[in-house]
Amino acid sequence: HAGIPERRVDMWEALHATFCREAKEAGTQGRPRCRTLFLGDSITEACRGTQFGEYYDELAARRRAFEEFFPLKEARAFGISGDRTQNLLYRVCNGELSFRHPPSVVVLCVGTNNLGRDNDSAEDTFLGIRAVVLEILQRLPGTRVLLTGILPRGPAAGSPPQMPPVPFESDAYVGQQTTHADPETAHKRKYSQPGVHTPAIATVNERLKALAGGSGGSVSYVECAAAFLTPDGTAIRPELMRDVLHPSAEGMRAWFAVLKPAVDALRNAPAPRDSWYEGARALGDAIDSNGSSTSGMVSSSGAASTGPHNGSLESISPGVRLALSRLIAWSPHALCVADATAKDQPIVFANDNFFVQTGYPPAEVLGRNCRFLQGVGTDKDTVRAMREAVSNGREFHGRLMNYHKNGTSLVNSLVMSPLRDERGVVTHFIGIQRLAPAKSLDDAPAEYQFRAAL
Repeated sequence: HAGIPERRVDMWEALHATFCREAKEAGTQGRPRCRTLFLGDSITEACRGTQFGEYYDELAARRRAFEEFFPLKEARAFGISGDRTQNLLYRVCNGELSFRHPPSVVVLCVGTNNLGRDNDSAEDTFLGIRAVVLEILQRLPGTRVLLTGILPRGPAAGSPPQMPPVPFESDAYVGQQTTHADPETAHKRKYSQPGVHTPAIATVNERLKALAGGSGGSVSYVECAAAFLTPDGTAIRPELMRDVLHPSAEGMRAWFAVLKPAVDALRNAPAPRDSWYEGARALGDAIDSNGSSTSGMVSSSGAASTGPHNGSLESISPGVRLALSRLIAWSPHALCVADATAKDQPIVFANDNFFVQTGYPPAEVLGRNCRFLQGVGTDKDTVRAMREAVSNGREFHGRLMNYHKNGTSLVNSLVMSPLRDERGVVTHFIGIQRLAPAKSLDDAPAEYQFRAAL
């Protein structure tokens, strides 16, 4: 549900109407254009110095911090306290992106309320953020999206994962009240990391990195967690995030010090590629002396950098290459392409999601048959049916047990489709793999298990 637009029922409409008006007026009748737009929830709304549109003295310092790095003459912050991805998606679909002149960069920070308030899974939260990204790119041609990921947050591991009763700052989370008589011990526990949501946050952010890596420069990711953590990563710095959720004014400055260079780099970077495929070659064909790709990719800083070697699409028929590269770039699933004409049908290309979701680096994937993902729990009859389909050049649909590099069991809802050349000969197969940890499906409600099986 995180990727389906959802209209809120509480007091949000006045602020939404303000954002729509500001978007329409930007760059008209002598008003300055919006060159950098921040989209998100209460963290973003604090950049305006408000909560639900009401000004608070506590938030005034955060607005000043925002204006130090992103002056109002060229930046806007459209955030509403408590928003989930689906709420933000509704907003951007209903007027908040009605700019005459699209912003150069949209900074997106959303998803923490999906995890902390709704207990959404990391997968659903990622898909919600991805839906917002795609809507932005569709409605604002030429705009780049900078993903901040989900920021580190409380409560501490071992605490109930509740949020405060109000979408603002509070001294402690509901359910996180400690029985420690020693105030110093209680203080340390409040800010300790990892927190209850740290594993989900890490999963979402890894998926966002993969999304950015495959976007051809339209999307970038910047790592922000270190700005809020102690050097050893074992605690949130209290002066930067007093309620272990919302950055303080000082925390905002630390965050913006990371974001500003990334925003500037994106604004000055060459125009994004339309897809992973570049002209006469596919991304990954240029290899340096270390065997790594030298093709340009927007890094976490926003600058062109060397990305992971995904392999090559060059051997695929030009008639399907461009469409295929777009699918690989934007799919949320693990995708790989195998050469059906070579011995043992080796993988010749894989998207970043494949590496992230299986745990295997490119060097351990490219040139190998997909069977390395199989294990003791893989059904032999399903494998036999899959091989027969490949041998006969037919499409295959099925579920089988695969394994992450760390040994975790993964249920793979697999679709394998043949790719043909101009003569109709099958030259490659593309595998679309929807991977989910087996335990997460076992623990899920029956309705979800049914939908996941379809």
